Amino acid sequence: MALLAFVVGVYIGLRHPLWLYWGLAVVMGAIPFGYLPGVHVPMYLLFAAGVLLAALIHTTERSRLTRLEIAVLLLIVAAGISVIATGVTLFSLMSFTRWAIASLLIVGLLRLSRENLARFGRVFVVSATVNALAGIAMSTIDQQQRLLKPLKIFGYGVGAELRQNTALYVYSDEGSGVVGKTIRLGGTWVLPNSAGFCLTIALLLCLILFRGWIRTSLAVILFAAMLLTLSRATLFSVAAGLLLVFLFHSMRRRDRQLAIGAVLLGAAAVFLTPMIRDRVLASFASDDKGRSDRVAALHNFPHQLSGHWVFGLGWDRPEFRSGQAAQSLNYVSNAPLLTVYRGGIITGLIFVAILVIGCVLGYRAMRSDSLPNAVFGGVFIGIAVVYMNLAQSVVDMPVMALQFSMFLAFMVYVEESSRLAKAEVPSGEIAVPPDASALTQPVPATIR
Repeated sequence: MALLAFVVGVYIGLRHPLWLYWGLAVVMGAIPFGYLPGVHVPMYLLFAAGVLLAALIHTTERSRLTRLEIAVLLLIVAAGISVIATGVTLFSLMSFTRWAIASLLIVGLLRLSRENLARFGRVFVVSATVNALAGIAMSTIDQQQRLLKPLKIFGYGVGAELRQNTALYVYSDEGSGVVGKTIRLGGTWVLPNSAGFCLTIALLLCLILFRGWIRTSLAVILFAAMLLTLSRATLFSVAAGLLLVFLFHSMRRRDRQLAIGAVLLGAAAVFLTPMIRDRVLASFASDDKGRSDRVAALHNFPHQLSGHWVFGLGWDRPEFRSGQAAQSLNYVSNAPLLTVYRGGIITGLIFVAILVIGCVLGYRAMRSDSLPNAVFGGVFIGIAVVYMNLAQSVVDMPVMALQFSMFLAFMVYVEESSRLAKAEVPSGEIAVPPDASALTQPVPATIR
């Protein structure tokens, strides 16, 4: 089976490289934690490796690397040095390889033409929307997750088997009232915080890649699913990003009124839904367990890193092997600090530099004439500042690192869109993004 998959993958990579991109978009949107049937290898990893191989073999329209790509390459080099310095083991080598492939996806995506990159994003958004609908059903009318039964072939558990190994529930010690009895939306992302992060990215891509009633319909589904994840890191990041948009984006009066109305409608949905309201308000309670655990981990962080600041504690640690060990150790839930924890201060500083570069691009997007681009840029900054300080999954979970790499690639896409619109539209006029339906059938950039 593994040999057959390898042969098929090589053929597709040589003859139809874009199929690998579309397959990766479907996997990341629909079954991100799925395994190849018969082979215990994550599907996202196979497709991502295929995409990178295709980008390396075939000629592309883009030859120059962007600043973000260069920063990501430096991050991988620094992390590789930390692996060698802290001791190479089979587990550390495998962990580094998975993470490096996921992080390098930005290079593979930015070798596509703009039309094909937009097509990749649309395929991902539609797949994520289907996943969101399934997640909404599983968190409301199908709480035994029977909808996941067809996915058992891809390694997904069902019902109690799934819940025993994941954080699907908001336990009563995280809050009071309705929130203590509510199942959180996880979909095929399984983990609610991961689902919240991925749904946010899908929502932002929906805003910049679709138009009209299609955009509205998809956005409503994705936003509702994002709320049902009850991910406070996601909710606070989006709220912070929207606040930045109101402060820095120059909107016409009508657009500002529509934006304010949409925000008020979203806020009403949050505070009129008991489980979401209780989850948000629990963040400010003195007995909130999640907050107290984060504070304790931050206080313990300097002691844990004592004598290991240069190269970190290494990649082959019990907390990276076992979820139970991670919970008992309660290591820091902060993406930049966890990068330092695992790979050292130099690796951590490069990771922060990537976030800073992304925030600069996000600020430029907020100053553009396009409201969807401004929202994308504002929420990117919100995620970089808020989410990255409240969650660590983009560091210790390769599939989430791949998701973040996609996010970075489309931040570059938005920057280019704003620059092209400014170059094409005479001074004083407002750029109107092209209709998605007007895009011609994309020609593979790799086979021109």
